[in-house]
Amino acid sequence: MDKMKKRRIYISLIKYLIPCFIICAAGICLIMWLSDYFQRWYLNRAGNIVIPTYVYTDDLEISGRIPEWLWKYKAIRYAKTMLIPLWALVCLWFTFRIFYRRELKEPVDVLSKASERILGDDLDFTVESRSDNELGALCASFETLRKNLYDSNYQLWKSLEERKRLNSAFSHDLRTPITVLKGYTELAEQLDGELTPEKQADILRKMSGQIDRLERYTDKMSSIHKLEDIIPEETCFTFGQLSREVDETGSLVCTDKVYSQKAEGDTEQELFTDKELLMQVCENLLSNAVRYAASSVSTHLYTEGDKLYITVSDDGEGFSEEALRKAWQPFYRGGDENEKEHFGLGLYICRLLCKKCGGDIVLSNNETGGGEVTASFDIKKSESR
Repeated sequence: MDKMKKRRIYISLIKYLIPCFIICAAGICLIMWLSDYFQRWYLNRAGNIVIPTYVYTDDLEISGRIPEWLWKYKAIRYAKTMLIPLWALVCLWFTFRIFYRRELKEPVDVLSKASERILGDDLDFTVESRSDNELGALCASFETLRKNLYDSNYQLWKSLEERKRLNSAFSHDLRTPITVLKGYTELAEQLDGELTPEKQADILRKMSGQIDRLERYTDKMSSIHKLEDIIPEETCFTFGQLSREVDETGSLVCTDKVYSQKAEGDTEQELFTDKELLMQVCENLLSNAVRYAASSVSTHLYTEGDKLYITVSDDGEGFSEEALRKAWQPFYRGGDENEKEHFGLGLYICRLLCKKCGGDIVLSNNETGGGEVTASFDIKKSESR
């Protein structure tokens, strides 16, 4: 900033004007000398009028000693009168031209191009100027403005991307519970007239439970701005309750596939974790398995120490090498890039939710070649979680 204060535009202009005035004055003196010289030479040659060196030719004309017929003499005098202001204008024109090219042109061009790019919503550039005057400082201010606009637009873009990802995840996660509800509805329609009051009450209870869970999940998702903001709400339930719900969900999701479940654990063991998130992970894994299974899907539930493990297997083609590396990436769909109904978010969401609940997910291929996904959850009671 101190350097900027020393190099002001008007000081630079004065530095250019000083030599301009010197050159201009020297040129005027030369023009006057040459004019007087040629006037004397012409009078001595054409008019035989001898003029002393100490007498100006202009004084002779005023005194009336110059004949009227010496028109060339007058032309030289008038030319001198015209050349002096013309020379002054030329000097000023060249001075301002040099001043503009050296001091103003570069920062003005930089500012002009920067303005055009900013107006065109192109912020991927840098405003740089070698000028160290006020225009250079203005270029630096433009660069600060560009950076601020770029950061603001980037944050807005990130916010929109997060919202887009959240909406896609929300839409993705709603599909499986809706499928479960449709399964209950279809079951009720198939058994219409054959349902006992107890069976009907059981189906309504299960549907009501799914609806309540959907409402709670919807409230939770609507209160966050991005998936990473999800906060697990620890609840207590037993291993037996979980295995029954997983079995019911698997049977309804795997409508055209053979479904089987294996549960190893104490049915009365208490589990402490977010049951809604756990079931959401389980439903997503079952939904993915059904998509790739050839004929059957199976689940295996068991506990080890403070961890609960849920393994979902299918008898499909299994995971490719690329899928094993990239399946965690959001919107990765492997060979289904053109399948509009598949978002490519299932495993990404499952891994995120498992990590929120103190666990993780492991992908592999089982002995028969099909895909196998194991989700783990921390089930130890914790006041901090």
